Amino acid sequence: MAKQQKQPFEATLQDLVYSVDTGLGLRIIRTTLFCLFIIGLIIIFTARQFRGFDTEAAMDYAQLGRNLAQSNRYVTQCVRPMTISQVSAHSFGGDARIALHPELIKPPVYPAILAGGFKFFKLVGIELFPSSAAYQGMRIYPAEQWVIVPINHFFTALSGLLLYLLGRKLFSSKMGLLSVTTYFLSEMVWQDSIKGTGIPVLVFFVLGATYFALLAMVHRRERKSSWNWILLFMISILFSSAAVLTHYAAIAVIPGLALFIWMMGSRTQRGGHLAFFYAALIFLIISPWFLRNYQLSGSPLGLATHTALIGSDKYPGDSLMRTLKPVFSLSSDIGAAKAKWAKNFNALYENGFTSMGGGVLIAFFMVTFFYRFVRVHVHNLRWGIGLSMILFFVGACFFSAETLQLYHIFWPFVILYGLAFFSILLDRLDLNIQLYKTAITVLVVGLTALPLAVTILLSPPPGVPYPPYYAPFIMRVSELLKPAEIMCTDMPWATAWYGKRTSILIPQTLDDYYEINDYRKYISGLYITTITKDRPFVSSLLEGAEKTWLPVIMGRLPQDFPLRQGFALNKQDQIFLTDSVRWGSDQVEKPSGGESK
Repeated sequence: MAKQQKQPFEATLQDLVYSVDTGLGLRIIRTTLFCLFIIGLIIIFTARQFRGFDTEAAMDYAQLGRNLAQSNRYVTQCVRPMTISQVSAHSFGGDARIALHPELIKPPVYPAILAGGFKFFKLVGIELFPSSAAYQGMRIYPAEQWVIVPINHFFTALSGLLLYLLGRKLFSSKMGLLSVTTYFLSEMVWQDSIKGTGIPVLVFFVLGATYFALLAMVHRRERKSSWNWILLFMISILFSSAAVLTHYAAIAVIPGLALFIWMMGSRTQRGGHLAFFYAALIFLIISPWFLRNYQLSGSPLGLATHTALIGSDKYPGDSLMRTLKPVFSLSSDIGAAKAKWAKNFNALYENGFTSMGGGVLIAFFMVTFFYRFVRVHVHNLRWGIGLSMILFFVGACFFSAETLQLYHIFWPFVILYGLAFFSILLDRLDLNIQLYKTAITVLVVGLTALPLAVTILLSPPPGVPYPPYYAPFIMRVSELLKPAEIMCTDMPWATAWYGKRTSILIPQTLDDYYEINDYRKYISGLYITTITKDRPFVSSLLEGAEKTWLPVIMGRLPQDFPLRQGFALNKQDQIFLTDSVRWGSDQVEKPSGGESK
């Protein structure tokens, strides 16, 4: 066999230049530049906008992840009086297990992901949870800066990749790239990413479930090998199960994907059976978690369903979680939940969903339901998404603002279908000059990206999230108690996260406090912040449900109150009471800014 002659150097150089100009090299360069742009955007946005967590949910998830990493148990240090009564009612001997209190509201996947990040940094020897002395000089809590926010950014980037793949499969590579660019230029995406509430993780699982279900059904319809589409189908089921165990609101996505699977069936390929197996297998995977919740609380979803009464007329504000012995009545509870639903729906529809992304793409998206796409999988998936959105809005309006904000999981689909329909309208304008089409497309994307540009370029960076969250105060006060001692406070999620102390949410009445202290667990410290002090004086503290706490807040302690020592912080904004003098030269120094009582 004749030896293959080597290609001349000039020809090799010419091929290299051609590759960089039009071939694989050009794609690599473009992809690299795009990734660098996203990384730069992440760094700039985070540096300007992130100053620490300022929501209950973010701190609650964070302390759950740390507890899981350190004890390998799904327990919480943020204990609520309502959960105390429920755990007592379903445990042997009525033990509330306050020291190792089981979490009954939030599912475990997002905390488990955070726990993995915490364990990794522990293995490499980096301290993520410093003491108050070590924290001096730091601007941001290390665990938030190096684990939680980066994990959310990572899942945001993965969601963008899935969105590109989904757009390429449904429409074209160009549409996929345009969609992911719009997604990364959306302010809500990056705000969700720095909040620490795990929305990017949920978006990733929902997009993954949708993408692999789409691939499976297309391959099945094209009669490819059974192992091919069955494997993709099972991956979609795993993503769907993970989504439900990230947040229960993802249950609304399951019927929508089941409808898509059913509609993708043909006369010989019955989709109804496959849709049933899809839902049944998801239930089978998550059933151990439901069983665990039922054993601990008597409900498959734990106490998550009871949170529908938070903020209702029956339990205004946070009174439900602060009630030690809540009384549930089906008739009155349904009426209170219905009134809350109507109020939440109007607010969400007017100020949330319809204004998403500036309201431009959502308008195009809604119009797609009056248009029939040629490709059957594009058409059918649109109806599945529509069903999931309807079910989500019907269910989410019963719950809190944390759940209502999860409508952001539909933003990638709004972008994808909205831009696709916009592209169809643009083609029908029959513009002969490509520059006009490009300019109009840039205008639409620019209107969506305008809030992000204003936030980065013009908006002043936020300050420290005080009141009430100021990590140095929280850490210093918490360290006055021993690790095994119990604190009672109006922000237990913060003292659990920053202070690393088991904390009970301040009960609704002083009598409930005495019952917990005398018969459940001794309380060594009481920490009251502006969350309580800023309540309406007459309607809440003087005549309302908080009136039994007014003497304590005003410094006139009842004779039988067990905590007699304390001090105020930050010009009386916060007060801390304990059972003995825990500061001094022979103990722990008193936090700065305080005054002894």
